[in-house]
Amino acid sequence: MNIGVYGGTFNPPHLGHLILAQSAIDALDLDRVLLVPAYQSPFKSPSESIAAELRAEMVELAVSDNEQLAGEYFEIRRKNVSFTVDTLRHLHDSHPDDTLFLLMGADTFAEFPLWKDPDIIADLAVPAVTQRPGYPVDFPGHPFEKAARSFSMPLIEISSTEIRKRIRQGRSINYLVPWAVRIFIDSQGLYREQE
Repeated sequence: MNIGVYGGTFNPPHLGHLILAQSAIDALDLDRVLLVPAYQSPFKSPSESIAAELRAEMVELAVSDNEQLAGEYFEIRRKNVSFTVDTLRHLHDSHPDDTLFLLMGADTFAEFPLWKDPDIIADLAVPAVTQRPGYPVDFPGHPFEKAARSFSMPLIEISSTEIRKRIRQGRSINYLVPWAVRIFIDSQGLYREQE
């Protein structure tokens, strides 16, 4: 099987995340995409995210209507700072006969050489890169250009930061997050406080 691995804080998961995942399935002939919420990103302070368990619950709601998408909660179960290399080692061990694709935007791919053990990551999974608003896919000269594959997706400018801001301002998030995620955010009173 070909399995996409898509990590992030998912604070909250939104339609842009799901569009990227589905676009990767279609373009790269993936059988499934695993959304992997970080327990604690090495790039963000703990105060920037709500509890990992709440984010995991929202990921589960976000993927519930698509059998090709699933949540993978290895990083949350570890309860530690999340490094992609550790997650991919775990997934490689649990899916030894499958090909893993690490899904990311071009903005993330530009920073990829600075990650922990990028060479090992590229051995464990194919970096699969898509354009982002303001960040075209640009492989020439990149240290991992030979290892990477590109795929395209509709350019959707939705960000978790903007969604949280809209909630604090009392504005609608309809059509930015899956309906079930919006209901969960409303029922739990999430993101109403200032960050």
